[in-house]
Amino acid sequence: MTELVLYDKERVADWVAGRVGQGCTWEGYNAFGVESDGNLIAGVVVHQINGANAFCHIAIDKPSKTLFSLFFIVCDYCFRQLGLKRLTGLVPTNEPHVIAFDKKLGFEEEFVMKDAAPEADLMVLVMTADNCRWLKKGQ
Repeated sequence: MTELVLYDKERVADWVAGRVGQGCTWEGYNAFGVESDGNLIAGVVVHQINGANAFCHIAIDKPSKTLFSLFFIVCDYCFRQLGLKRLTGLVPTNEPHVIAFDKKLGFEEEFVMKDAAPEADLMVLVMTADNCRWLKKGQ
């Protein structure tokens, strides 16, 4: 059985950091996850929240139907509760499966930063409050 993890941000953030290669602490963050049998299987960290934008990091070890609830909660938190205009994700272009997944979630390519990652360019992906299909489904 899977469950949402909504009030253990340190645990979720540490788990996500280990999977996305985050080598430093998150600045001004919140984190939400999904666990199965007490083990985290998915997590989202939003950080550097500035009133208009936040950066978003997603890690998933095992797909689950609970992911739909997770993404609704993340979008509700960012766009409705915080009033943000956008979420930004940075993905190395040598990880096309991650880019494809993020686009399925509703992120759109904004631009590519040349030589911005050690071994690749970085694609800047954005999801805006106006185009967030997760909130339209959950209304």
